[in-house]
Amino acid sequence: MEIRSLEYADLERASALLWKSFYETEKHNFSLRGMEKFRDATGAVSLSMSLFRGEICLYGAFESDVLCGVGAVKGENHILLLYVLPECFHQGIGSALLSHMLARCRGARVTVNASDSAVPFYEKRGFLKVGDRREEEDFIFTPMEKTK
Repeated sequence: MEIRSLEYADLERASALLWKSFYETEKHNFSLRGMEKFRDATGAVSLSMSLFRGEICLYGAFESDVLCGVGAVKGENHILLLYVLPECFHQGIGSALLSHMLARCRGARVTVNASDSAVPFYEKRGFLKVGDRREEEDFIFTPMEKTK
């Protein structure tokens, strides 16, 4: 598996992966409006603008030439996105992407707003809940953090 920074040419594939994984794993936790917001925020144009403005660093996990996972770090220490194709679950791709992103985060702590299905994944990797599950701007999440 190769993990590397994604380039503008990768953004259509990354966007498609993010939507497919989100839709298959999270649709039961979100309103239609929340799903639309996620789709818009992770569309290729939105990802491109976020990269251009330097707001995020975007990473991809590849098996051969197949994009299997996408992760993003916002700012210096916030895991913004971490999604793996459902058909690639339980192959270590999410863990490898997270390790890659953690190594690039600055500061003593890393934060994430974990979806319900992702909380156990992050807990297994040393993240602790730092607040109650909540809904903000149509997104449902539990704030978590990890001290490096």
